[in-house]
Amino acid sequence: MYLMEELASERSRSRIRQAEQLRHSRRVRMLRRARRMERRAEHRMVAAWRRAAEIRGAAESADYESADY
Repeated sequence: MYLMEELASERSRSRIRQAEQLRHSRRVRMLRRARRMERRAEHRMVAAWRRAAEIRGAAESADYESADY
């Protein structure tokens, strides 16, 4: 009887360790995914700033040219 209880508790501890490792690997995957998403968002933001600057530059240039007349 004691042997069966010992085996059951070892199996239980093993499952707990496995679950903790799974949680850790999932957490790592989620962090990596969040970092990728953050990096992509930053790239999109920089691209949007550049486009906005180009549009402002074009608009200012058009205003300047129209002021000449």
